[in-house]
Amino acid sequence: MSQEASQEFDNNENFADMLDNYLGEDEKEVGKVIEGEIVEIRENEDKVLIGIGEKREPYIPLSEIQDSDGNISFQKGDKLKLVVTNAQDGNYRISHKKFLEQEITRKFIEQEGADELLDRVINGSIKSVTKRGYTLEENGILFFMPHNQAFLQRKGGADNRRLQPDKKVKAKIFKIDNKKNSIIVSRKQYIRDEIKKRQEFIEEVKERESTQCKVIAVTKDKLVVDIDDGKMKGYIDAEEISHRGKINPFRSYQRGDVVEAKVIDYDQKERILNLSIKAITVDPWIEIQESIEPGDVIEVTVSNIEHYGAFVDIGNDAEGFLHVSEVAWDKKIEHPKKYITVGDVIEVEVVEIDPEAHRLRVSRKKLLPKPFELFEQNRRVGDVITGEVVNVREFGAFIKVDQVEGLLRNSYYDWNQGSKCSDHLKTGDTVEVKVHEIDHKNEKVSLSRKALLPTPIQEFAKTHKVGDIVQGTIRDIKEFGAFITIGKNVDALIRTEDMFPKNREEFEEKLRSGDKANREKVTVEGMIIALDPKRDRLRLSIKRLEKAKEQELLREINAENDQSNTLGELLKEQFK
Repeated sequence: MSQEASQEFDNNENFADMLDNYLGEDEKEVGKVIEGEIVEIRENEDKVLIGIGEKREPYIPLSEIQDSDGNISFQKGDKLKLVVTNAQDGNYRISHKKFLEQEITRKFIEQEGADELLDRVINGSIKSVTKRGYTLEENGILFFMPHNQAFLQRKGGADNRRLQPDKKVKAKIFKIDNKKNSIIVSRKQYIRDEIKKRQEFIEEVKERESTQCKVIAVTKDKLVVDIDDGKMKGYIDAEEISHRGKINPFRSYQRGDVVEAKVIDYDQKERILNLSIKAITVDPWIEIQESIEPGDVIEVTVSNIEHYGAFVDIGNDAEGFLHVSEVAWDKKIEHPKKYITVGDVIEVEVVEIDPEAHRLRVSRKKLLPKPFELFEQNRRVGDVITGEVVNVREFGAFIKVDQVEGLLRNSYYDWNQGSKCSDHLKTGDTVEVKVHEIDHKNEKVSLSRKALLPTPIQEFAKTHKVGDIVQGTIRDIKEFGAFITIGKNVDALIRTEDMFPKNREEFEEKLRSGDKANREKVTVEGMIIALDPKRDRLRLSIKRLEKAKEQELLREINAENDQSNTLGELLKEQFK
């Protein structure tokens, strides 16, 4: 209520004068109950003439002597009770209907008691509006509310002070007129009393240690509660529910729940109380600070899971955070739900505690065995395993085996020089590989696919044997001999002792020139003298080939049985 309105009401109003304004200037006549006689019923004019002992015979509407079905309840000459509603200048207005209404009111006052009715609050519907005020009806009883008791405000400078018909209005009974059988009510007094009671209630509830509230609505950012069975409404902000910080109210509450909270503020603009649940609970972070340190292992319950991590209940209304990177040892975790579910009770290691910020970070993976340690326990170099391609790079592919990502380099994909993993594999593929190397110090695993494939020499051995004569090109030369490339990816060794001096000189000269094209033009022919597919070894000999050629030539010469030339001359001629 505004200060001006309050002051206006607090002035001692003369209710008798107010009633005079309502009842009219001639109090001795207006409002009196008199008896009249039906002189004439004029149905075509919808009126009934009544004799009341005056020169002029006033009339009442025909409807006042008709029942609900339209039947006329009186006849000419019948007596009936009436109420004088106007008596100015000898022109009387009367009403049988108002007499009946006053009778109902009179009986109501007698039944309830005038003293008992005073200060009672009604919730009536507006039935009619006159220049003097409003007629309200509740349970068939009529009440009168003068305009100056309606407590309406001017808006925009215009007088809009009107309540609409059928509107429900709460008002307080402040006067009973037994003589006129009328009950006068005031909306102004009711509102003033409500404001006073509200203010007293606010001051009283603010002093309480806690207040029991009933949840009447749940939104994404607050609880709407009813205080003291409808006396007032309040809000509990999401940040005032728990010491955990702002939480989603839908996770813990629903309509109808009863909660204990403390009033922390009154919003004058919204006319609503702000409450706090956490204000009546002990801050758990004080206890946490005293009892938990980084490195401690604690048992927690998973309370919520998001793609970036999980929230865990550590007890006493406190919550910790398990980042997705601390859930497991996997380098790339799609979602924590793959490893934990809401409600799981798990052990974690405390990583960080910040009591002031109410932040506690924990780790699950620190309590799990490292994948590399498990790999070392279960795998050995040479083991054949199947893994999934998790990443393909320019230098090779990473294969996931037993939660460990091993590297398959391009050079270990197959026996073809220049092969790249990216040309053959994609993420998600399954590939069989052999453990090539385990680097314990750096916790790395090298894999090989080509170790599971036949070597070029093994393939070569399927079509060749010792004694065969083959050709190749020089690939490299060492102190102990030269490497010759035969066919695709097959290298053979010709040791120094298996070649002639002039052969080595020719090889070295070509290699020194640095001309790769010329180097490849040097064709080398030799005899296979050693072929070991298991040990992947192939040796050639130029000397052995030359010796074989000599023996073959000797056989040819003997076959011709030409005795005219000596063996020396024949050989000399052959090698010119």
